[in-house]
Amino acid sequence: MLSIKPKYAAQILSGIKRVEFRRAWAVQDVNVIVLYASSPIQKIVGVVKVDDTVTDSPTSLWKICTERGGGLTKQELRSYYTGKSQGVAVLLGEVFKFAEHIDPSDVISHFVPPQSFRYLNAVEYMELEKTVMSRKEKQ
Repeated sequence: MLSIKPKYAAQILSGIKRVEFRRAWAVQDVNVIVLYASSPIQKIVGVVKVDDTVTDSPTSLWKICTERGGGLTKQELRSYYTGKSQGVAVLLGEVFKFAEHIDPSDVISHFVPPQSFRYLNAVEYMELEKTVMSRKEKQ
C-alpha cells in the first residue's frame, strides 16, 4: 500500500502519471500497488500494477519522468531528491480505479496510514479484493 497525495493519486488513476518517484523503495518484490490517497481523502482509491523499478541518479530519473509521464516538474523532482545521490522510479502499468473509494479500516484491522508504504499480507489483500467484488455486484 502506497500513501500518496490526492493530487498524484488522481494523476495515476487518470493515466497522466506513469511513474511514481520514491527516495527509498520496498525490499520485497512488489507487483501491485494499492493506492491510499492521504488527507483529506484518506481512502483506498485504486490499484496499479508495477511494470518495473529503476534506481538511478535524479538526473537519469528526470529523463524517465519526461519520457514516461512522471507528473512532476524538473524543479519538483530536484527538490524531492535534495541530498540524495540516487532515487527510485516505480514504472506503473495497468491501473484499476475503484468506482467507490474504500475505507482502509474495512479491509485492514487497526489501520494506521503508512508514512510512505506498507506491505499488505495475503489476508488483507484478499479482504480488499472481496470488498471490491462485492461492490461491483451491487452496481
